[in-house]
Amino acid sequence: MMDGLANRTGTVLMLLVVLVAGGCSSSGGGPGIAYYLIDPVDAEPIRETDLSIEILDLRIPQYLERYQIASRTSQNRLRFSEAHQWGETLRKNLARTLSRNLTELLGTVDVATPFNRLASRPDLRLLIDIDEFEARADRRVHLVARWQLALPDGTAIATERVNLAGERPFPAGDYGALVGQMRQLFGELSRRIARSIAESNAAGEASSG
Repeated sequence: MMDGLANRTGTVLMLLVVLVAGGCSSSGGGPGIAYYLIDPVDAEPIRETDLSIEILDLRIPQYLERYQIASRTSQNRLRFSEAHQWGETLRKNLARTLSRNLTELLGTVDVATPFNRLASRPDLRLLIDIDEFEARADRRVHLVARWQLALPDGTAIATERVNLAGERPFPAGDYGALVGQMRQLFGELSRRIARSIAESNAAGEASSG
């Protein structure tokens, strides 16, 4: 009887060892998560200004408001990567990066975001709507966006829209290249917004002079 009990005890212990080993393997043996950010671009100033600019809002589609990087597998289907994720919310990352891009492009330090408001009254207010910003099935990133410039009283002075795409397909599964292409396109969007601000400011100075 003692032999039977010892055998059963040994069997239970062996099962526990197997279960523990299996649990460690499944939780720690898989690949890690790679985190990404869209950084500012290196850019020469378009025009030196002393404008105070407030980014009122930068809106993105709800399906992009998650940490997993999105891409399209077909016209109506999305894929979200568990292994490749944003280091912070994409909306917050883009707003901060746009602020830094405009600072460099326009030579001003007063560019506020929804997360960092100005203490003083802004000269211009900026609203950006991003309708699409992900890779399509052609393995090129597409950026569809529009923006509006307004005076502090809300009077709109410029409204523009862009539809941008990466120059060439990136290698399949290369998320570093995907995010790099997103950075390039967002940098181009920033340059176009900066030019719009510079032109509006020049027109305002000419009319007031």
